[in-house]
Amino acid sequence: MKKLTISLVVLILGVSSFLFFSSPNENDETGSITIVVINELEETVYHEELVFNQEDTLFDLLDEHLTVMCANASYQASEQCNNVNINGRIILGLDDVETDWYHSFIAIYVNDEYSEYGIDGIALIDDTEYRFEYTVVGGDNE
Repeated sequence: MKKLTISLVVLILGVSSFLFFSSPNENDETGSITIVVINELEETVYHEELVFNQEDTLFDLLDEHLTVMCANASYQASEQCNNVNINGRIILGLDDVETDWYHSFIAIYVNDEYSEYGIDGIALIDDTEYRFEYTVVGGDNE
């Protein structure tokens, strides 16, 4: 009985931790953010200030203002950006900036710092820049 109790406690802690760390961060009430998209030639192809509300997500704003391509369950590009991966959506393309995930990807920077979270885990914070940069796998993007 003691092993069963310990197993249940460990299971509950594990599930609770997973749910806590996989839920998106809370947004500021309202505000404005800057979205920047950099292509493979290191050119800025999109630079806009957008207004958000508390219920908005970073993905929602991108999807509203840009053509977004996501990875499907097989990591192929798809316009269907359903949350098919355990850690959330994976962005493979924004307008004309397209990646294949194997040789290149779109890195996300929040105020010039590489994001430790995916698109679904990033909170919207007033006066923040969110940069989406084409990045070569294993490269220094130069």
